[in-house]
Amino acid sequence: MTGKHRQPTRRGMFVLGGGLALAPVSMALFLWKEQSGRQTPAAPEEAPAVPQPQTASTSAAVRPPGWMADAARMPIEVNFRPESRDGQRGLILHVQQGEGSLFERFSDPVTKSSSHFWVSRAGEIEQYVSVHDRAWTQKAGNAGWASIETSGFADRPLTAAQVEAVARVYVWGARLHGWPLEVTDSPEGRGLGTHSMGGGDWGGHACPGTIRARQRDAIMRRVRDSLRS
Repeated sequence: MTGKHRQPTRRGMFVLGGGLALAPVSMALFLWKEQSGRQTPAAPEEAPAVPQPQTASTSAAVRPPGWMADAARMPIEVNFRPESRDGQRGLILHVQQGEGSLFERFSDPVTKSSSHFWVSRAGEIEQYVSVHDRAWTQKAGNAGWASIETSGFADRPLTAAQVEAVARVYVWGARLHGWPLEVTDSPEGRGLGTHSMGGGDWGGHACPGTIRARQRDAIMRRVRDSLRS
């Protein structure tokens, strides 16, 4: 249509050649449909959400109880007893006597062994079993104690990164599960213990060795500092 076929009225309406009067909004819609030959387009469909990888800051909200948000969650399917712990006495320090992640070993039913946590020499933390479940680590000590394997060998000390990582695990356990802020050398005690303190009932091992056992005081100092800050 051109301008000479319509004239504005005092009421703000247009009069078409055939005498039909339309409000400006209706007129605009009429003209648009005339020119395009299409109906008013529907609103575009919303694009489906793309799943985003979990980060340390978001994973804590979705992880089930007993899993540390600051650790790589790598649950095994064998070699543990679900929801069979009878207490949270603390954490038992172990030495791997080797290097590299223990996920594949603990996933093999033949080994009949596992631990709750593992720490690399670089301080990376992996968790294989919820601390509400019983890992197969120190025999008679499995029911009351959580366990942590540390990469390396008994005749070599924990690295500084490992000391820090073990302390981070312990801070988490102290806050959420009541692990006491002390070192213990008795299976009847509570705190940060060693595999060897359980004697024959715990398998009769010297693990983690004298060098790493003596580093527990440094670990606990770091735990206390973290909890005070």
